[in-house]
Amino acid sequence: MTESPEDRTAKWLVGDRLSCVLHLGDGSLAYRLVEQGHEVVVAGDDVTASRHPDIQYVRCGGGERLPFVGDAFDVVIVPELREAPMALSEYARVLRPDGLLSTVSRQHDDSIPWMRKLREITRARDSVPPQADTFSASGLFHEPEVHEVGSWEKLDLPGLLRFAEATKHPSVGEAALTQVRELFMSYGGQTGFLRLRHETTCVRARVDKSAMAHETEPPDTLLLDFR
Repeated sequence: MTESPEDRTAKWLVGDRLSCVLHLGDGSLAYRLVEQGHEVVVAGDDVTASRHPDIQYVRCGGGERLPFVGDAFDVVIVPELREAPMALSEYARVLRPDGLLSTVSRQHDDSIPWMRKLREITRARDSVPPQADTFSASGLFHEPEVHEVGSWEKLDLPGLLRFAEATKHPSVGEAALTQVRELFMSYGGQTGFLRLRHETTCVRARVDKSAMAHETEPPDTLLLDFR
């Protein structure tokens, strides 16, 4: 069976080995990773419910300190790479020696007419591609690797609605989804789907813990079980 681009990307982000993964934010990549057999912890202030029986959920505030002991994870995946020294040092602290810090961004092709109209409705903006030199400049990570994948995706109406919901600006209300349905009928009503092209940029770097101080006092951890 041929792997999807999304499955290949997920494997690349974790170094193509079974890992204990900290995924910051409750995003779809975490669920793809657990289906691939990884041990996954989802942490963030957006954690409000248990959505998968094989994922551990940790609610943590907006502070930069992560509520985990050091050397806890093989991989840390962040949706947006924060350049603040404290954030980078926290990622390095919770990683095991030779562990990976990975990040991913996706750019969508605005030359497609329906995509431009969807942007007008949802006021969505793509995330900024990660800067590879952010890793090495911190002194906490080795030279980063970059992986880029371009692919096409078919979206039926439910898929388009999920995409719009996930990418819309926070100020855009649920009423905008009615316009999204109308857009689908205008551009995809005859075929039953729309074609979306996107470019995914992934960056990963191995931690260098040689200059880090040994942690003696673990931070408080709040593990939430919503079952």
